[in-house]
Amino acid sequence: MKYSKMAALVLLTVSLGGCGNLLGIKLLAPERFGMDGVAEGVYIETGADAQAVADLRAAMLRAEAAIRAAYGNVVSRPVVHACRTEGCYEAFGGMGSRAKVYGDRILLSPRGFNWHFLAHEWSHAELRTRLNFSAWWRLPTWFDEGLAVSVSEAPEHSEAHWQFLVAQDIPRPGRDELMGFASSRLWMDAVRRYGVTQNAQRRATGAPEVRPVYAAAGHEVRPWLSRVGSAGLLALIEGLNRGQVFDALYPVMARVTE
Repeated sequence: MKYSKMAALVLLTVSLGGCGNLLGIKLLAPERFGMDGVAEGVYIETGADAQAVADLRAAMLRAEAAIRAAYGNVVSRPVVHACRTEGCYEAFGGMGSRAKVYGDRILLSPRGFNWHFLAHEWSHAELRTRLNFSAWWRLPTWFDEGLAVSVSEAPEHSEAHWQFLVAQDIPRPGRDELMGFASSRLWMDAVRRYGVTQNAQRRATGAPEVRPVYAAAGHEVRPWLSRVGSAGLLALIEGLNRGQVFDALYPVMARVTE
């Protein structure tokens, strides 16, 4: 294992979420930490049955199709690690989330073991692969997440969920506030502020879970992506790589296709 590859993952995990995410470094050697390889670049927690392996393969095929539909083709090949127990997920740095991505390494929890969350994290990896470092660093987190929500079609983040939030008058960010969530820190602060951390209590009382910030991002980006298509998304990425400003490109891409 090359030092440069390990160093890059260390820097990325720290930038994405602090020293706790350093547990993700173990994904560089998954077979040493309780995972079995079932295909090239695909690992599942040791002890998984044949059905779980088949389900993972099917999820990968559908997730890849979703990435291709949004981006036009697929240039990233993230390594996928699927946990079947919460203990496995926590051992690799997963805390509370359903899935996460460390650079080109995707980690799925038992709650995120489906094509929706695989496609969500794959979208992050695909976008990161297509952007140079400067462009990726300047990309607003709300757009990155909104694009992943749009690609993945997860019911938890869907337009139907957004309309439920509106109908029930559940607190949610407006468009201007959403666009202020430019960094990962601001995004996660908003996720907590709008009640995702209270979903365990909501489940205990029989109330439906809410994910207002992710739903808001999908509500914003989903119609944009529908208008601009793969060509518009790729044009946005190209512009960012040339050093253009996101806030100048984003509305222009939509107008060009109207």
